[in-house]
Amino acid sequence: MSLLEQRLANDLQDIQSGILRLGRGVHKALSHAVQGLLTGNKALSYQTVLGDHPVNREVDALNLKCHRFIAKHLPSAGHLRFISSSLRIIILIERLGDYAVTISREAAQLDSPLQGSFKTDLEKMGSDALEMLEQALTSYGNQDAALAEATSGMARKVDRDYVLAYSDLLVPEGANLSRSDQFGRLVIIRQIERVSDQAKNLCEEVVFAETGETKQRRRYRLLFLDSKDDGATQMAVAICRKYHADRIQADSMGSKPADAIRSDIRQLCEERGFDLSGLDPSNTYQDKANWAGHDVVITIDSDISDYVDRLPYGLVPIRWDLPSDALLESTFQVISGQVDDLVHLVRGPATS
Repeated sequence: MSLLEQRLANDLQDIQSGILRLGRGVHKALSHAVQGLLTGNKALSYQTVLGDHPVNREVDALNLKCHRFIAKHLPSAGHLRFISSSLRIIILIERLGDYAVTISREAAQLDSPLQGSFKTDLEKMGSDALEMLEQALTSYGNQDAALAEATSGMARKVDRDYVLAYSDLLVPEGANLSRSDQFGRLVIIRQIERVSDQAKNLCEEVVFAETGETKQRRRYRLLFLDSKDDGATQMAVAICRKYHADRIQADSMGSKPADAIRSDIRQLCEERGFDLSGLDPSNTYQDKANWAGHDVVITIDSDISDYVDRLPYGLVPIRWDLPSDALLESTFQVISGQVDDLVHLVRGPATS
């Protein structure tokens, strides 16, 4: 190994060791934050808050080391991936330190101690989140992509813990708390849940640094809705299927669905090579489970209030008005343009 290669390797090792040391320190801070919360030890909570200052200083120092490394070695390929992922990991570790501070501040302000099923579920949630973070840090220290991928799946366990803890706040035991205590507990479990999210992000950075693979974005889900679900909605779904299937998943429903797709719509779509299989008019909108998971609902010549009184959280409604006197071909062109514009907005231009 040449002297230049040795210096590069030493600098990389110095950065990796520093990040791992920072991560272990933040893991300890989070552990203390949870411990102070569960035991009601306010002194430990305040100590954890003050302990975030050295973390912030170390974050600045590591960022500087990474940028100096880039200027000094002009890295490429695997070395560049490692440094770019390390910069992102430093940011997420800093956020983890902020979570420890928030948990500790909220713990110190609680009027009543944790008890009952909420305390039990929160203790398990904290344990699972810390275990996941520990494994994520180990995968980074060993640059073990396989361990990182396996660790990412642990987020589902923490998500289940979160649901249980949140449910505890809705029962009489939780309802009898003061508003400030209810809000404080909600903030705390949200912060602990975010620990697992950041641990998962850390794992994804390890996989990227080792393999160059990036996280695949899920397909955006669109729901097209009108009364009969036999024409415009079918066009829109067929267009999404043919031109945007890699980025968009589209479905359609109707409040009073027709028996079949209009014959002129079917003929026009088939002439242009659009697949209408499985797109028969559907009235499944009555089952609220069919709304779950969609990101945007597009109502055709109607308002969302015509179909549902209250939208599921996170679902965005859009109204499209089609020209009433337009020929079928013109209607097709309008819908095609609107679909393209929407896909470009939410997913950006196609990469190929």
